[in-house]
Amino acid sequence: MEVIPYDLVATKMNFWYNSLKNNWIEKAEETKKEVKQLLDNMEENQDALIYYSLLEFRHKLQFDYLSAGSGGSLEERFEKFREIRKKKKLEGMLDYYYHFFTGMYYFRQRELIHALDFYRKAELQLNSFRCDELEKAEYYYKASEVYYYMKQTFFSMNYANNAYRIYDDHESYGERRVQCQFILSGNLIDRMCHEKALDNLHKALDESNNLGSGHLIGSSHVNLGICYNELEEIDKSSDHLQKALKVYKEEKNPFELKALFNLAHVKIKQAELNKAFDLYLEGIELARKYEKFDDLAKLELLKGLYFEYDMDLLRKSFKFFKEKGKYADMEEYSVLVAETLAKKEKLCDSIEFYRVSVEARRLIKRSGIIYQEN
Repeated sequence: MEVIPYDLVATKMNFWYNSLKNNWIEKAEETKKEVKQLLDNMEENQDALIYYSLLEFRHKLQFDYLSAGSGGSLEERFEKFREIRKKKKLEGMLDYYYHFFTGMYYFRQRELIHALDFYRKAELQLNSFRCDELEKAEYYYKASEVYYYMKQTFFSMNYANNAYRIYDDHESYGERRVQCQFILSGNLIDRMCHEKALDNLHKALDESNNLGSGHLIGSSHVNLGICYNELEEIDKSSDHLQKALKVYKEEKNPFELKALFNLAHVKIKQAELNKAFDLYLEGIELARKYEKFDDLAKLELLKGLYFEYDMDLLRKSFKFFKEKGKYADMEEYSVLVAETLAKKEKLCDSIEFYRVSVEARRLIKRSGIIYQEN
């Protein structure tokens, strides 16, 4: 049988990677199968084999993330992925991919500090060789996500804007443009610029509908629901969150948990405690089934605060936030808990969580200083 040149296989793998970046699920699956068949007859080249192993991990990581319930062996896959670098010294683009995809893994696990550490190492590699602007845009977008979750607003908006400007010149990257809008809108909400965030989110919803992307439509509604909730426009918030939940259920999307949590909280504000408790129970079942521990911590926080007064359960949630580097959640929900307890005249307990909010702000500020120095 004729030996296939490795550069032809590498070209096919590049198309596979572009399919992953565009979330072209069917094309990515199809190309992966083609590449696997070609490898059997490819001329020997260790770099091409390593590239395949790196992309295979990214592929599995991405589709575990998009499909609820498929990530049961993700930790095992990651351990095998780490072996790649132990067996051979990686350089240039391969070393960049290793650090970048490892950062994605830790972000998926909500290990934000570890994720950012690997992203920053990837960025050093990215600047050490020539690559196309779309690869830079992919990095900028992923970096903007982790900075957003760590409430490093300036960094997040800077990276998201850089990514958006590149994607805006490439028509096929509509999905990434919408996702950049989500990050930018989230940062605007954090800066109390709710009206501007709403404008961006309604535009994102329109573009999501034009793309016919169910998961983007759901995310648009979730983000609109969160924004309206902060504006205390509770009925509008509830309407958008229910639309999001409907879309997510139809697609069996893991973001269903985010919609359940936020809708349960809104229903509590609407004094519909029975509906809120049903949503809580539904969320708890899914979070345990799919081992979504960050969602579990938030849902248990609702239980300890609203459904049964349980300080230990509340403390357990905030311990989780701190250990995972989720300082933004730590700050946001500690203020919520403190204010709610104060209204219930649980003043000593309220003070405890105001102190947690102060600690969270200190941690956010300190992390920003550290990353500026590095």
